Amino acid sequence: MEPSELEESDVTEDYDFPPRERKIITQPYDLSLQTLKEQWAQKTLVIPPMQREYVWDNGRASRLIESLLLNIPVPPIYFAERSDAVFEIVDGHQRVRSIVRYLDNHFALTGVRILTEYTRTKYHQLPDKERRFLMTRSLRAVVIGSESHPNMKFETFERLNTGGIALNPQELRNSLYRGSLNDLLRRLARECNAFRNAIGTPKPRRRMVDEELVLRWLAFRDCLASYRPPLKRFLNEYMQRNQRANEDWLQQRAAHFEQTMRRLNEILGTQAFRLIDEDGNRLRDERGKAVPGGVNRALFDAQGTAFSWIDDPQLSDRRRQVVKEISRELTRVDLQDAVRRATGDRTRIRLRISRIARALRSGGVHVDVPEHLEL
Repeated sequence: MEPSELEESDVTEDYDFPPRERKIITQPYDLSLQTLKEQWAQKTLVIPPMQREYVWDNGRASRLIESLLLNIPVPPIYFAERSDAVFEIVDGHQRVRSIVRYLDNHFALTGVRILTEYTRTKYHQLPDKERRFLMTRSLRAVVIGSESHPNMKFETFERLNTGGIALNPQELRNSLYRGSLNDLLRRLARECNAFRNAIGTPKPRRRMVDEELVLRWLAFRDCLASYRPPLKRFLNEYMQRNQRANEDWLQQRAAHFEQTMRRLNEILGTQAFRLIDEDGNRLRDERGKAVPGGVNRALFDAQGTAFSWIDDPQLSDRRRQVVKEISRELTRVDLQDAVRRATGDRTRIRLRISRIARALRSGGVHVDVPEHLEL
C-alpha cells in the first residue's frame, strides 16, 4: 500500500544520525547447512513476525539447491541477534526455507539446468557423496549484533529490505520492537469496534496500516510537545522506548483510545478521517477537482488527538454544529495542504491539530488542551 493510496505524503527531512547513534555491530561467519538445519529445528533461527510469506516455487528452490551442489556462490544471509541468543532472518528467508524444505525431503528437484541426472530426486535419494557435500556446504552469514543502536538497526533493516514485496516501516517495527506495546497495537486495530467502524472496514487493512494509525495516536498523545521530524524516527523511538510497557500503562492508553474512537464515531461516524463536507461529499480543491475520499492518516492524527482532549459529557447534543465547524475548517487550503503534503513537518502537524481543536470549540465543545502544549 503506497502513500498515495493513503491520501498523504510523508516527505520530511532526511534522518540525522548523530555519532552516538551510528553504532552498528556486524559479524560475518560461515554457516554449514547441517548447522542451519539444526538451528531451524531448535528455533534458534527464526523468521520475524510479518516477514514475507514463503513464495518460492519448487523450481526456484531447486535451482538454489543445484547451485549449492555445484559450489556456486550464493548471496549472504543476514541475521539479527536478539538478547535471548535467537537469530532472526532479516534477509534471505526464502533461501533458508528452501534449503530446510529440501533437506527435510519436502520436494524433489525440478527444472535443474546442469545436474539433470538429479531431476525428480529428493534429498534422501541423492548419492551419499552429494548428501555429505550438501550438509557440509557453507553459506556466508552476517549477524547484526544486539548491541547495535536501534536507529541503526532500523536503517540497516530498511536497506536490506529490497525483496519483491518490501516490508513497510510498521512491518519492520513489528519485527524489531516486539513486546507488550506491539501486542496492544494489534489488539486495538482488530478489536476496537468504534475504530473499525470509523475506518469503514470490519477487519484490519493489509500491511499493518491500521496498527500504525494506533501507534501514531499513542505517540502524539504522549509526546506531541517533544515531536521533531522525521515522523518515522519519532514512531520508531516511541515503540522502542515503550516496547515492554507494563499492564497499567497499556490499560490506561487502551481505555483512552477506545473512548476517543467512540467520540469520533458519535460525531463523525464514517466521515471521520476523510476530506469531506458536512453532507458527506468529497471536497474539491482550488481547481475544482475532487480530493481523494479515503482515510487520511494525517487527518486521523488531527482528529484523533483533538478528540482525545474533549471533556464534555453532552457531546451528542452538539453533533450538528461540530460537523459543520470541522467541515468549514476542511475547506481551508492551508489545512488541506497540511494533511496531504509533507505531513511529518512539525508546523503542519500542530496546524492541523489546532484547527480541529478550534472547530470543536466553535461547535460548543469543551476541549482541555494540555498546558504544556502551545497550539
